[in-house]
Amino acid sequence: MSRFQTRGSRFALREALLVSIAAAAAFVFINHENLYLTHPFRLSDVRIESYALATAMIYLFLRLAILAQEMRPPRTHGEMVRCPECGQWLDDPTSAGLQAHRRIELTPKPSPKEVVSAVALRKAVDAARVGKLPPPPTGAQRIPLAGENETITSEDLIEGLNDPDFMDRVRHSPPGPTDPRLKR
Repeated sequence: MSRFQTRGSRFALREALLVSIAAAAAFVFINHENLYLTHPFRLSDVRIESYALATAMIYLFLRLAILAQEMRPPRTHGEMVRCPECGQWLDDPTSAGLQAHRRIELTPKPSPKEVVSAVALRKAVDAARVGKLPPPPTGAQRIPLAGENETITSEDLIEGLNDPDFMDRVRHSPPGPTDPRLKR
């Protein structure tokens, strides 16, 4: 018993046992007609490479079967593992753990007034980004937005593909000799 105590020797013994099982299975596989007992025992007329190939294939099958058998199944959760109120996973599924989880203060839900003000703020920010301002009161002077009346040509769009800041410079620079479109 003492000579098989090292890890390497146990590994070598196990692999030698697997190869010998695979070789015996390959012999039975190739000479399977003898199992029918219809005639006297005789060996098949095959080359030694056939035995080696069958042994290798059966050895690989056995190794894969052993690996599949040694794989651990995924951990399953008990019955009460999610909080029924917030849906978070609980570390302790007992009733004491659930009570301890309920003592943790969660973020309160916003009131309807807070929701309405947040939605109004989001709409105002989106409208300011697009440039859709509400119409001015009657009689007031309307100031045109930057770039509202200018036309952008297809050449500007093509140059805008190469230089991402080009369109901003075109829209926000005053027309004249500093206009980047005139520098072509």
